Parts: sequence; structure tokens; C-alpha cells
Amino acid sequence: MDVSIIILTKNAGEAFSSLLQRLSSQKLDGDYEIIVIDSGSTDGTLETAQNFPVKTVRIKPEEFHHGRTRNLGAQQADGRILAYITQDALPLHDDWLRELTDDLKDPQVAMVVGRQVPWPTTKPPEKFFYNYYFPEHKIEVAHGAPDYYRDNMFISNVNSAIKRDVWQQFKFSEDIVLAEDKEIARRMLLAGWKIVYQPDAVVYHAHDFSLRSIFRRSVDAGTGLRQGVNVPRSKNWVIGRLGYFAREARYIMSDEGWWKWLPYSAAYEASRLLGVVVGWLRGRVRRNA
Repeated sequence: MDVSIIILTKNAGEAFSSLLQRLSSQKLDGDYEIIVIDSGSTDGTLETAQNFPVKTVRIKPEEFHHGRTRNLGAQQADGRILAYITQDALPLHDDWLRELTDDLKDPQVAMVVGRQVPWPTTKPPEKFFYNYYFPEHKIEVAHGAPDYYRDNMFISNVNSAIKRDVWQQFKFSEDIVLAEDKEIARRMLLAGWKIVYQPDAVVYHAHDFSLRSIFRRSVDAGTGLRQGVNVPRSKNWVIGRLGYFAREARYIMSDEGWWKWLPYSAAYEASRLLGVVVGWLRGRVRRNA
């Protein structure tokens, strides 16, 4: 088996059928399998999976963990390459899997991450986030320096592929709340491996979080980063955040109805930033406990 596509699901909804259809029609010079790890769906997700040639593994909802469950998917896989995609993403084309895995032919490359583009209906703050952090040009990452997290926001298990033998060496952390993708990537980089951002391996994906949801998500992200990546913030971090906010404001003001979205965007980004800070501090306490 050349590639194993691994999807973690829970109540994936009606769109799950479209995802499985797109994954089943991928063009690849080799064979691949699709593995679904489901953690307690009650909306027909498992019934949808039965209509496609996929392997399904069920776990209890309380057993789900971002790192541990992805490790479980890898353990169930037969492929030399492990391709991860989330249930709320959708490849734009049938060459997605080939584009995502081609760079792994390089013996120095351990991991490839693809581009994420927002759905047309995504709210402006999130649309800017994805357009800003997921560029159209290819990037090779070969360091784990202090600015690692800021410079490599695109490293994400929403759309990624890892060599199985490299995964066996590192595996996803099962001790952190979130950011298991960035944590394993940094360990790979520090060990001398390279990571490639491949924009041609593109998927639709975006979140439309409420202010409360983005805060909670950011708390978990900040905690995970502090526990796992633990990269000290550079002196330019605050300046970088202010620059991001300024670009986002210009982006929103360039569109009609900006007067409605600009105050919301300010509240949204404040919730995101506050959540990361709270999570970072919480992670520091847990790390030192």
C-alpha cells in the first residue's frame, strides 16, 4: 500500500459524503486506502462511510485525543505514507493526493502540508486568516527557530502527509491538548528533517467560530503550544501581531459592508489573542507543575 488517508470523524454531517466521493476519485500513481476513525457519531456518519470502500474504526467519545487518535489511525494503516485530512475539509481537485505526496520522494522531506482556502461563505476575519497564512507559493521549512510558530502557521493536520517510517520515530504527542501537528513538526525539524508547504495540494477549509468558540479554541491552542512547542516569543512578536491586525483592517475595509465587519473583526481578533495568551499561561503552569 502506498498511501493511507486518515480521517477523524464525529457527526461529520451531510458534507461527509462529498468528501468521501472526492477522496475516492483521487488520481495517484499507486494504490491508497481510506481509514475513518469515528468517536461516537450519531448523525449517520458511519452509515455514509459504509457506502464507500473505507475502513472504519470506532472509539468512544471520551477516548478521543488529537494526538493519540491520529496515532491510532497510523497504527491501523498499511501505507508507506500517512495522509491526514479533517472531516470539514474538501480537496479542490482529484490531483490533491498526488500533489500532497510527491514532495515526499525527497529523502530529506518528512512531512508535507497543503494549502487551505476559505469557503466562499466564510466570515471576513477567518477568510483573511486563511488567505494570509496559507500563501500561493511553495515553502521549504528547515529550522525550529524562535519564530517557528509565527512563521509556519500553515503546518496543520487539516491537510498533511507524513512518511510512515518518520512517524514511527516521532509519533504525535499524547500529552498536549492541541497543536500536535506543530509539535511533531518541530521535533522533526530539530532532528534535521525538512517540511514542505505545497500550495497545489489545496483544500477548502475554514471555521466560522463565534466569539466564545474562538476564545475557547485559542485557549486550547495556546496551552498546546506552551506544553509542546514551547518556543519563546521573539521581541518582534507584538509588532507582528499589530501588523497582522492592520492588514486585516485594510482587507475588510476594501470590501462593501466593511463598517459592519470591522468592529466584529476587532472583537474576533481580541478573543483569539486573549485565548492564546490565557492558554499559554495555563500551559506554563501545567508544564512547571
